[in-house]
Amino acid sequence: MVERYCISLIHYYFSMKVLPKSVLITGANRGLGLEFVRYFVKKNQLPGVQPTTVISCSRKISSELENLLEDIHHIDVDVTNEVQVKDAASKVSKIVGNDGLSLLINNAAIMRHGKGIAGCSVEEMKETLDTNLIGIHAMTRSFQPLLKQAAESQAHLPISCGRAAVCNLSAELGSIKGTNRNYLYTAYKVSKAGLNMLTKCSALDLIKDNIICFSVHPGWAQTGLGGPQAPLSAEAAVEDMIEIMDNCTK
Repeated sequence: MVERYCISLIHYYFSMKVLPKSVLITGANRGLGLEFVRYFVKKNQLPGVQPTTVISCSRKISSELENLLEDIHHIDVDVTNEVQVKDAASKVSKIVGNDGLSLLINNAAIMRHGKGIAGCSVEEMKETLDTNLIGIHAMTRSFQPLLKQAAESQAHLPISCGRAAVCNLSAELGSIKGTNRNYLYTAYKVSKAGLNMLTKCSALDLIKDNIICFSVHPGWAQTGLGGPQAPLSAEAAVEDMIEIMDNCTK
């Protein structure tokens, strides 16, 4: 009885939301990316809820993600490889058709442990920026036409994640003010600070096409990056971010 009541409440909650017709998640083979995929798959299983086409992207496919392949589309893509990114955009275009891509979640990221000037090699800095910053720019740039197509096909909707949006996963470690505490994870911090500026520039540009672009901080979550000692489960972190997305408008 309690379980049926909870399902009814969940169904009511989703029926009140403008849900994206499609979503693409990078870095989907583990951590928060995998949890985003699980969230939308679970949502699609609820009766009477508008289904969302779920597209996962990652360099490798994990066993956990492989278990979900019956319910999603998967594309192998390395966000640091522009040829692969453009090819992924072409493949996604065939999946979503004239509806375009409603929501792009740029989640893929790496963290290295070099600190300060001497402790962070040039190669480490380049590798981190290539994935955490330039890769996100490449994804957003290549998928802009599909996002614009979604905004036009859903013109009756308000500007929101249900219409056309880009969500970039940033981090508190990208805060310049917060870096007064230490200089650990130098390359990661620099990449996230740069991502915040990239998000702002992208938002100012994309809004002309009725696409919103914003960043979210997932909190310290139990993932490969956050570690098992983190106070927040990956599932809870994703639920919090989804709530932010639900309420994000122009």
